[in-house]
Amino acid sequence: MLGCKKEPTSWSSNWSVPLVHGSLSLDDLIPAEYQTTNSDNYLSIVYSEPVYSFTIDTLVQLPDTTIFRKTAVAVPSLTVNPDFIYGDNYDQAYTLDQIELKRVIVKEGEVEMTIRNTWPGKTHMTFDFPKILDMGIPFNRIFYLEAGSISSPYEATELIQMNGFDLDLTGVSGNLNNTISGTITVGSNEVSASYDITNQDSIEYDITFRNLVPDYAKGYFGSYFLTDTIGISLDFMDKISGGSVDLDSLDMNIVLRNGFNLIAQSKITLLEGVNSSTMTSVPLSFPDFNTDININPASGGLYDYVPSEYPMVINNSNSNVLPFLENLSDSIVLGYELFVNPFGNITSGSDELFPGSSMELFLDAEFPVSFAANNMVLRDTFDFSFEENSTVEGETASIALNYSNGFPLTANTSLYLLDELGAVIHTITADSPILSGVYDNVTFETAPTSGMAIFTLDQSTIALLADVKEIAFDVTFSTENSGNVKLQSSSTIDFNLNSDLQIKLNL
Repeated sequence: MLGCKKEPTSWSSNWSVPLVHGSLSLDDLIPAEYQTTNSDNYLSIVYSEPVYSFTIDTLVQLPDTTIFRKTAVAVPSLTVNPDFIYGDNYDQAYTLDQIELKRVIVKEGEVEMTIRNTWPGKTHMTFDFPKILDMGIPFNRIFYLEAGSISSPYEATELIQMNGFDLDLTGVSGNLNNTISGTITVGSNEVSASYDITNQDSIEYDITFRNLVPDYAKGYFGSYFLTDTIGISLDFMDKISGGSVDLDSLDMNIVLRNGFNLIAQSKITLLEGVNSSTMTSVPLSFPDFNTDININPASGGLYDYVPSEYPMVINNSNSNVLPFLENLSDSIVLGYELFVNPFGNITSGSDELFPGSSMELFLDAEFPVSFAANNMVLRDTFDFSFEENSTVEGETASIALNYSNGFPLTANTSLYLLDELGAVIHTITADSPILSGVYDNVTFETAPTSGMAIFTLDQSTIALLADVKEIAFDVTFSTENSGNVKLQSSSTIDFNLNSDLQIKLNL
């Protein structure tokens, strides 16, 4: 008898699959709010943002304070007739360290008033605060109290929101600071009956001012020295991972804005651009660097104040701003000193905090995008998953990048296969560069150039795909000639990615 052995069946097949179609523009690198078309009809990048803001209300704080009084007669006993009345004035001072306030308009906060009556007859109690205005009217409260006793006092409580209250803090005499003044009046609320009280009977009251936040303040805010170093992230630079650029020009102002009516000094002690990809940093030097700068007070009044400004002008001729920018920094490190009232109370308590006012360090920059690029690398990373199958074997594969390049830049492209730790397993480089668009150095327009670049994966590379967790896509841009090119905001690269996979099926 003859026997035969059946061999495994296999065949090869070619699959072509479109992967993705898209368009890359400057919006993918630089947010639209940082782009503008300049007077010469090409792109400028503008950056106009506060890089630091200091509000004096971090210093001018009103701690919770309580006025506590206990009213009792100084004689062993007293008959309270229906027409009995007793009054008293008082001052309650805030403890505010160096700060000496004359006036505060409250943005938010509350006052809680609690009265306890042990007198054995009906009583009324009036609180007048002639120097606290509620919508222009002196603030007052009247409490009508039922009879109480030492063992069981009658208690009344009211919570009042103080938003918008205007507080004069000069006390009863008008010559003080940080002082709330008031008048209390106590009288009988009986129509005809009289009652007796002793020196053991009393009326107690607590007036607690709580969580007061100033919207406006006037006085002397104290003398303070502040210093700090802060980091400023330039998120739109994160995708640039290497290379260099050569820029033409830049105009930049660092503006110190003082929205308070007080004198201050400031100093920039450090301004450094950091490229986290290349681990390089470039400190910026300019005429006002590390120099004490006097900042004038704001002008105007409560509702029409105008911040003062001190501009520090930085350009090609007075600084190293071009190397600073050509470092392609993705963050800036800023060191500063701020001295509030460096000469003490020389204005006799005329410092003012206005609603919404702050002291800002403002960066205002514009640089025309006229540059030469040398291997400037943009990198993007995406997740990847590939499952092995014993029935299907990959033999070869290719990825075709069809493009229409509207940028006046050539580009080389590479794919980096990364494992779960982000380490590079393998690198795949396209067989040809992306060709530059055709640049007109008169109109600064670029006519698109079309072409195709191929990424080839052999069988050994396909075998690595099961260990690949991410793929990094690098595009390395360079200008073709030594001269600078000028970009327009409408420049784009349109592309299609298609895969061509030769597979072997085993049955």
